[in-house]
Amino acid sequence: YVDSSCSCLVVSLFQVCSRGFFLSEQETCLPCNCKGHADSCEDITGICIECQDHTVGDFCEQCEDRYLPVFHPDGTFVCRPCACPLSFESNNFATHCDKRGNFLRCVCQDGYAGHYCERCAPGYYGNPMEMGNSCKKCDCNGNSDPNLIFNECNNVTGQCLNCWGNTTGDNCERCAPGFYGDAISAKDCRGRCHIKNMMNSKPYHLPDCDACIWSLIGDIRQSNKTLDQVRNSVLNISTGAAANDRLKYYNYTAHRLQVSTLKSQAVYGNVHPENVVFNEECMLLSLCCNRIRSDANGHVQKALNALNVYDNIVKNIDDANITALTTLNISSSTHDVSISIFWFLLLFHLGIQRGKAEKIMPELLSKLRVVEEKKPANNVSTNIMKIRELIAQARSVAKKVQVSMKFNGQSSVEVHPHSNLDELKTVTSISFYIRVDPDKDPIEDRFLLYLGDKQGRKDYMGLAIKNDNLVYVYNLGGEDVEIPLSSKPVSSWPPVFNLVKVERLGRHGKVFLTVPSQDTKAEQKFIQKGEADGTESLFDLDPKDNVFIVGGVPPDVKLPPALSLAPFVGCIELETLNSDVISLYNFKQLHKMDVVESMPCPRHKLAFSQSRVTSYLFDGNGFALVNSIERRGKIGIVTRFDIEVRTVANNGILFLMVNEANFFVLELKNGFLRLMYDFGFTNGPVIMESNLAKLQINDARYHEVSVIYHHSKKIILLVDKSHVKSMENEKKPLPFSDVYIGGAPSSILLSSCMSHRPEMSSLVGLKGCVKGFQFQKNLFNLLEEQGTIGISSGCPEESFMSRKVYFTGNGYLGSTAKISPFQSFEGGLNFRTLQSNGLLFYHRDGLDEFSLSVENGAVVLQSKGTRVRSQKKNYNDGRSHFLVASVTNQKYELVIDDKDKQEKKKPSSTSQADNVPKTFYYGGSPSSSIQNFTGCISYAYISRQDREIEPEDFQGYHENVQVSLQDCPLERPPAALHNKDSRESSRRSPGHSRKVGRDESSLPHGLKSYPLDVLETEAASCYLSSRPRVTHHAHHYSGFAHSRQEYSGIASVIRDEGGNIGRLIIDGLTVLEDRAPGANISLLVQDPLYVGGVPSDQAIKNIQKMSVSGFSGCVRSLQLNGRWLTSASHSFGVTPCYEGPSEPGTYFTEEGGYVLLDDSFDFGSRFKMVMEVRPRVALGVLLHAFAGEKEYLTLYIYQNQVVVVVNNGVREFSTYVSPRQEICDGSWHKITVIRDGKVVQLDVDSEGNHVVGSVHQTAQNSSSPVFIGGAPDSILPHSLLSRRGYTGCMRNLSVNESPVSFSKAALVSGAVSVGTCPVS
Repeated sequence: YVDSSCSCLVVSLFQVCSRGFFLSEQETCLPCNCKGHADSCEDITGICIECQDHTVGDFCEQCEDRYLPVFHPDGTFVCRPCACPLSFESNNFATHCDKRGNFLRCVCQDGYAGHYCERCAPGYYGNPMEMGNSCKKCDCNGNSDPNLIFNECNNVTGQCLNCWGNTTGDNCERCAPGFYGDAISAKDCRGRCHIKNMMNSKPYHLPDCDACIWSLIGDIRQSNKTLDQVRNSVLNISTGAAANDRLKYYNYTAHRLQVSTLKSQAVYGNVHPENVVFNEECMLLSLCCNRIRSDANGHVQKALNALNVYDNIVKNIDDANITALTTLNISSSTHDVSISIFWFLLLFHLGIQRGKAEKIMPELLSKLRVVEEKKPANNVSTNIMKIRELIAQARSVAKKVQVSMKFNGQSSVEVHPHSNLDELKTVTSISFYIRVDPDKDPIEDRFLLYLGDKQGRKDYMGLAIKNDNLVYVYNLGGEDVEIPLSSKPVSSWPPVFNLVKVERLGRHGKVFLTVPSQDTKAEQKFIQKGEADGTESLFDLDPKDNVFIVGGVPPDVKLPPALSLAPFVGCIELETLNSDVISLYNFKQLHKMDVVESMPCPRHKLAFSQSRVTSYLFDGNGFALVNSIERRGKIGIVTRFDIEVRTVANNGILFLMVNEANFFVLELKNGFLRLMYDFGFTNGPVIMESNLAKLQINDARYHEVSVIYHHSKKIILLVDKSHVKSMENEKKPLPFSDVYIGGAPSSILLSSCMSHRPEMSSLVGLKGCVKGFQFQKNLFNLLEEQGTIGISSGCPEESFMSRKVYFTGNGYLGSTAKISPFQSFEGGLNFRTLQSNGLLFYHRDGLDEFSLSVENGAVVLQSKGTRVRSQKKNYNDGRSHFLVASVTNQKYELVIDDKDKQEKKKPSSTSQADNVPKTFYYGGSPSSSIQNFTGCISYAYISRQDREIEPEDFQGYHENVQVSLQDCPLERPPAALHNKDSRESSRRSPGHSRKVGRDESSLPHGLKSYPLDVLETEAASCYLSSRPRVTHHAHHYSGFAHSRQEYSGIASVIRDEGGNIGRLIIDGLTVLEDRAPGANISLLVQDPLYVGGVPSDQAIKNIQKMSVSGFSGCVRSLQLNGRWLTSASHSFGVTPCYEGPSEPGTYFTEEGGYVLLDDSFDFGSRFKMVMEVRPRVALGVLLHAFAGEKEYLTLYIYQNQVVVVVNNGVREFSTYVSPRQEICDGSWHKITVIRDGKVVQLDVDSEGNHVVGSVHQTAQNSSSPVFIGGAPDSILPHSLLSRRGYTGCMRNLSVNESPVSFSKAALVSGAVSVGTCPVS
């Protein structure tokens, strides 16, 4: 610019950020946070400019009205049209929609009605369920009856139903016969007709309410909804006389129930009004209260007494924090203060032991089960839950007491065994600290620990000091394996705590020793390895006969000879068993342990390099509680929380604050940071979440997360000291004083204040490490906080290694190593799957392949064309199996579960192993022809040329394609499948599994070869004809209002006929005759003519109420004035009249049709559907539940196979069954579909199959339309091999054990007979 004072040109330089970035207040370029829906954003604020893809908001974080977000597995989202009723732009008729849980709520545009805007409102016509169709306003040229606003025109065709002012025609566009004039402009139709006589006669009845309102209210009255839901439903109905009347009725009912409830409350005590809706429930509550009263002095009282015991434990732990520090003079600078804290716990716990606490606990838990089985009222169940939680907390505290015990040469401790012995089968690892003093106690042969059966005859492992060496001993069913650590004699150990770890992987064992750093020496590490002979690799412990003893041997335990030594003298502190923290104070029994005479040895916790930095280990169950945070800093204009976290978990609480209904939570959700808070805001909770890469912190590295509350109205989130996201809210101060870290008790998450917040019930505890927690930059020692329960110090590196991996069927893991599978090799792994085929391990060198796979349920080793196959063929049973494959110069060997052993001679070869890294894969490969694996692989190992055998850490693999390293879900068939008769299971034919496809269609294996143009025509022949014999000119009606035919053009013919005599003639005989006053009367009726049934809104005055449901039976030879009425304008649920016998069921004819169920049946992510079918054509759609273009479930028949296809919003997957007896053999066949999350099970008669979908999935809308017997072609998925409707009979359809009545369906379209089926 030009400065006039000096007339000099001054150039001002501005920094300009590149596209996709913005200039911050610190004049640095930061990336725009627009979720991929905008290309640029404002400087300073970062607010996105011109959000696209139907997104809105400062950061394009929301969808426009009429759109809902659909999230992808990577956390991004797209906005899709609301499924109101179809998720397509052309058929989305909502002004707004939202999802509440799994339920979709649509606010319809003018002219649309229904939960999903699936029908036209009164005064409009059209078919919103048809692609491209819509609702248009009735056009009756202003000549419709103003008193009949709800029935102005046919809601599908638009034909005007009640023309007014002497007009007629589809649009009331002309004068009625016998009248003349201008029907459109002048509206003066007049003539010879007897208008006066008509007006002076008794007026016919006009419907006085909206038929839709009556129908909806009737559904509400019949539903099993709570009172509040009913009120909300009625309030959502458009105003009208019927709605107001029903609202008064429900208000009266609500008042009456409230009075009953208050009376019940006075009689029965703690019964909340919201829990009582019907008098029957009051009677049930009365019975429960009487049971509880009669038991008050028995089981419940004992439970409460035990609760007091454990409350005292917690109280004494709290007291120990104060008392112990003042009575014991131990320097916290050198030794861990927690020794003195837990000293009182030790004494108190021993006091309970003397008081027979171990006898009290089993009795207590038994009594709790008895009370729970009586199904008491909610408050008692809540108390029982609290009791169990306190017991679990007390045990968790005992497991994590990081204090040693001193053994005197006579004492021993029996520790509670591991809760899941299956986890110890493949890998067993024990670590502990041990201190000996060679100067005071000469080193002799001593027993240290033992894990095995009480008689020492079965599998076991143990440690001892023998010949001045630490010796690791284990036995897997053969000979003992002894591994002496001769490189560091025990007599040379310093008189401090040394860290010992023993590990067994399959038949391979190792012993480790770490000597801490001393004044003049650095930390030293020693290792020795060994292996068992033979093929046994599993460590089998009997759940009913196993002990874990330390230091000495109780009288009732007999050790194997290798460990039958004198008891230990010195101090031991347990650390971990596999990855679980363990403690001697979680003892089951003490033997000659005198804690007064044998005071624990203090341990310098910072002596080892891995513990130099103070950190806390959270296992998902414990938590830290910081009370009264303002004692260390004040909440001010700027309030700051800092926490440093290291984890590989997907979900977990970082910290949580709760005050009545107010809450603030920072959590991990699917690996990303997520912040939710509500301080009583007018618009409800504020949620800060995103799939920004900076917010993903579950990568096994430490991340510092900071939350700043600025001026009581703005939240700022920092990750690793960098600003990531900000959000403003209604100005309110922080209403909290306590902070939970890493978790919270269920009493907080499930409290009455939080019960209405579903976002709180999904919170889980953190699994990982926290290095520090700060408030206003003040650091807290979490172990010293009085409310802390179930956490421990230290952060073992093993906690962040990925030993388990879950494969979805579309991915794999790849790495490189110096291996030689074709010459000398050993590999082992645990696997668990429900699929009958899948690749476990794969290596390729040129044309030579080496693989381990599951093939039709068997395990197969394949190397250069040689195949070794397991004898058993049911390893796809959802259970964990351990396989070991080995290659030597002489043979190939395959061993599964130590029992199934197969081998083959290895052909001679001149090739030699080289020292070049080679690529190998787990779970699949980009080049193998074997389908990828679906399931879990864990604790895998391979023999490498450059390192010892140890479990693979999948975290370090360089190729990671669509696998989960954090979760390895337990995959078992849905619970309902376990109830099937075992005889049925034994009859299932093998081999009906499918290859999980890598394309989206996921069609059944072997069916893709059919040309698309012949899919519908080459149907297999069926025993029954697709066209049963019929009676000509006859139609069958099902007996309800949906089953009817409508004929147009009838009213004008009837009006033209005069006369005053009416007769009813049956079989040629006049049975009724009557005469109307007057000489020549015209019947003023309107089209259509209803035959077989009539809508309830049309049958109000002249049809008896009991007759409204319709006629059940056949009607033949329908004539008017001697002419056949052959073609109805509309037909609903009407079929030909079939000859011969009939049977109960619903018959779907070859002409096509379907039944649309109402929304009372849940086809969400968990359901069980059962139906019986007797098809007449070997292809057709049986069921289609539709929530959107990529969210559906379809069950159909194709070429005598039954196929189920599911798309969960992520991808499509399917399975099928080929019944041994053909589906079209004329017999009834029972089909069962069970969905349990991502597992879908399909059973046809006694044969079944299942498929597993993706790990991450969206929840299917449980209120989506459900079509039976077919569906409109526009909403069927393109991947189906058959799109035609089902032809045949169907019966006994049930959903979640509830029978489905087609007579109460929302719609019966086309030629469907509800109630009867032809037999022949």
